[in-house]
Order: sequence, then structure tokens, then C-alpha cells
Amino acid sequence: MTENNPIWEHPVIYFSTRMLILVGMMLMFGGVGYSVAVFTSSSLFGINFMENPALLNDFNNPALIPALKYIQVMVSVAAFILPAWYFCKAIHQTPAHYLNIKRPPTLKTAAIGVLLIFAVMPFISWLIYINGKISFPAEYRELEAGLQAAEALAAQITRVFLQADEINTLLVNVLVIALIPAISEEFLFRGVLQGFFYQVNKNKHISVWVIAIVFSAFHGQFYGFIPRVVLGAVLGYAYLFTGSLWVSIIIHFVNNAFAVICSYGPLAKQLPSFMANDYVFEAWYINTASAAAAVLLLLVLHNNHKKEAYNGE
Repeated sequence: MTENNPIWEHPVIYFSTRMLILVGMMLMFGGVGYSVAVFTSSSLFGINFMENPALLNDFNNPALIPALKYIQVMVSVAAFILPAWYFCKAIHQTPAHYLNIKRPPTLKTAAIGVLLIFAVMPFISWLIYINGKISFPAEYRELEAGLQAAEALAAQITRVFLQADEINTLLVNVLVIALIPAISEEFLFRGVLQGFFYQVNKNKHISVWVIAIVFSAFHGQFYGFIPRVVLGAVLGYAYLFTGSLWVSIIIHFVNNAFAVICSYGPLAKQLPSFMANDYVFEAWYINTASAAAAVLLLLVLHNNHKKEAYNGE
């Protein structure tokens, strides 16, 4: 059989086979990246994970966090950016064109995107609070306990990662926690998956929401699932309405960088309480206004893009 056979052009088979290629690339590149990072951690940080894997959970070891950040960078590049880039080639597309990264957005478009993420933050924080209140029936208590334990571990790792009392550590955190994840995750989820899923099903809104769900599920945190779906949808619509992956990358980066900067030791002590990462506005009208403002700014982003396209900007 060859790809000239009509069966290979059936949407379901076409989508499935390409997704297998993408997943294969992620596993292969990611596995190599992780192995190289773990192997070189011994000489770079003095931690031999290969001889003693238990060191991965030794949060009292001062060399552990830099090593984990190094591993995260290597895996992000290897498991997200490289597969996204080479997947485009695998489907006979020019990566820069397929990912819509050839032209940077205008300053106005970028500014609207930044306003958008700040506008939706209160609503997302409220969703985190609501998601955290979900309880299971008695027969699923064991599952609930497991999910809560996983959430507690993830929260602990996040806190340790965000700790910074020196400017050099803050800059490293901005790179590792904000910039690289923004680029790598947007390349994969919006650039490749959302675009390819739309290519197959031809429905823009279904594509945005399905990939937002995949994006959230991929992070593996049940108690952050709903807010991360909404965040994924915001990023998806920002990409859809502007046709530029750089817009969703900027929004994603600002979202992550805000959390990083607000956790910076010398600054965190001086910030008002509502800027804390775990702060939740309890007033319903604030959260409703936040959601409404986000929808409005997405429409503004869409109309602005149409005007810029009309004017040839």
C-alpha cells in the first residue's frame, strides 16, 4: 500500500497515522533528551541519578533543583520543540510557515494579548479554587487520595522551583519556567496539534477546545484541569484570531513569568495580597467581569487582526 491509496486519505486514518508519527517523535527525541540530561547531570551538578534515582526526590539537596531545571529544559526542547519542527517536515510543510512564526505580531497586537492574560487571571484563579473543591463519592476515596497526593507533590515541586532570593536565580526561573515552556508548549499544542486537528475536522472552535483539553490533560493535574482548559482555550483563540503563534507564545510567557516574578523573595514580601499566586477573588462580580473582559479582548484581538490584514500590516 502507498499513500496514493484512498484509504490513507480518509480523515480518521490520515489523522491517526500522523499522530502516531508525532508521538513516536516525542518519545524518541524526549527519551534521548532525558537520557543525555540525566547522564550529564553527574559532571555538571555532581548528582548521579543513574546510580541513585532516589536523588530525584531529595529536595534537601541544594544541587537537585538546578539539576531538575536543566533536565526540564533538555526535555522541553527534545520532546516538544524538535518533534513539532520535524513533524511539519514529515507532512511536507515548511515549519516556519506551518507554525505561523515567520512574522512577529505588531506591538499593538502583542499589547492586547498581554492585557488579555491579565484580564482573565482572576477568573482562572477562581476556577483553580472551584476545581480544588471537587470531591469524589465514597467508593472512589482511594482514587481521590491518590490524586490529592499527586497534586501535593506537584505543588511542592512548583514551590521549590519558584524559590528565588537572588536576581540570577530569578532570571534562570524566567528562562526555565516561563520562556522555554511557553515556546515549547505553544509549538506543540497550538502550532502543530490545533492546526493539524483543524486541517482534519475543519471546525475551528472544536479544534481550539479539543486541543485545550489535550493541553490540560497532558499536564496531569486533576485539580488544575478545568482552569488549564480555559487557559488553553484562551491561547487557542488568540492564535486562531491572529494567525500568529508568537501571540500565544507571548501570552503564555507573560502568564508564567508573572507567577515567577511574584514569587521572587525580595519582591514577594512587598506585593499586595491579591498578587499572590494562590489568591482568589471571592466576589462573583469580579470573576464574571474577568471572564467577560477576556471574551471582549479576544474579540478586540480578532478585529484588530482583520484591520491589520486589510491595511497590509
